Amino acid sequence: MFDTIKAKVARVEDLTGIRKVHADKRIVFCTGCYDILQSGHAVFFNQCKSYGDVLVVGVGRDTTLAQLKGPGRPINPENNRVYLVAALQDVDYAVLNDHEIGAGKIDFETVISQLRPDIFILNQDDSAIADKQKLCDKLGIKIQFVGREVPPELMATSTSRIINKINYAYKAPLRIDFAGGWADVPYIMKGKTGYVSNVAIKPRIEMKNKTFNFSGYPRGSGLSTSTAVKLLEMISSKTYNAEPKSLSIIAEDLFNLENKELNWAIGRQDQYAIVYGGFHCFECGDDYAKPLEVEVSKVTLEAFRKNLLLLHTGISRNAQSAVEQVYQNYQTEEGKRALDILTDCGYRFIHALVEEDFMACAKIMEENWEAQKLLAKASTNENLDAMYAFAKENGAYGGKICGAGGGGAFIFYCDNPQRLKQAMKKKFVDSFEIDFEFEYQTIKELNAL
Repeated sequence: MFDTIKAKVARVEDLTGIRKVHADKRIVFCTGCYDILQSGHAVFFNQCKSYGDVLVVGVGRDTTLAQLKGPGRPINPENNRVYLVAALQDVDYAVLNDHEIGAGKIDFETVISQLRPDIFILNQDDSAIADKQKLCDKLGIKIQFVGREVPPELMATSTSRIINKINYAYKAPLRIDFAGGWADVPYIMKGKTGYVSNVAIKPRIEMKNKTFNFSGYPRGSGLSTSTAVKLLEMISSKTYNAEPKSLSIIAEDLFNLENKELNWAIGRQDQYAIVYGGFHCFECGDDYAKPLEVEVSKVTLEAFRKNLLLLHTGISRNAQSAVEQVYQNYQTEEGKRALDILTDCGYRFIHALVEEDFMACAKIMEENWEAQKLLAKASTNENLDAMYAFAKENGAYGGKICGAGGGGAFIFYCDNPQRLKQAMKKKFVDSFEIDFEFEYQTIKELNAL
């Protein structure tokens, strides 16, 4: 059976004979890489065959494709590709093109010169028409242009799109919480409204084939890596269809999923921050969270970001002690006062940011940090206190530990993040900066959902 396909694979030296055998017929020639055969190729070959009696297809060699398409290409070796092309019904012969690439990315000059087809088919959007026209004029070959047709029964695709889909990785940002943390937890707010100001950040965490790439983020940084992982698992699940869902529904689904696993005692800020992307102040109630309708311009946000330093303490964050203390203290007078301060900080932060009062933002972060420690002494320790005091002595106007505390990453606002970073790393040799940018895309935009 394979012999019928093999008979349709020609060598360059066979082409003159093919021309003679079919002297009374119209020969059509087309060429391409055909790395991953797909429906568009089948339609194209059918178009080509309609212009003549015999269709000969030139197939790019591995060496030329590597030059034209870049690293990792071709996917399939040249012999596999030429035999697959030959197997298609509309193709009468398939031949491997030249070993060299000439002007206009022409890798078939020898092939077309030997074959002398009547018609050479090009797509209307071909990138080197002039050079190909010049070659065909010299050989007395007519060029025929065709459009990229997609029959109604088919969906438009391309080799690149197929490769991208195969290599697809789901992506999620992390988040920095500036103010208001703990005021988003229904269990401890007991019907009171809380406010949390936060921003999504990149590099993003990626998941491909159920394997995670954490982009260099240490686990336990207080930047919500665990929630990002849970989100990626959720939206990639075959049983979860995010496409028709709103951002709030996706965030609430994630909140319910994590809460169920953690005994219904966590807040909403991580889920909403990562799903919505960008900077927001979220109003949080017993059964909802929603972003305040207060817009902070991207220009303002970038001006703020350039003076931020995200510095990992070098201390692996273990928030369990802090969390336990929060749940022990939230009903005490001191705990209630701390929650009131945290709520106020979350609300005031966005308004200070809108006014571009970055110094006020720094002071609010510091107030928030003091309230965190008031709510749970385990949020900090002797080393963290020493780091914060040293940062203040060396240019930080204010800041806080990210997440529940106990280690992980500090966020500082200062005039010169580079100078502060160098001072901190010199004094605290285990600390290191985390380079980041703000992530402005939603989770649906990031993953084309």
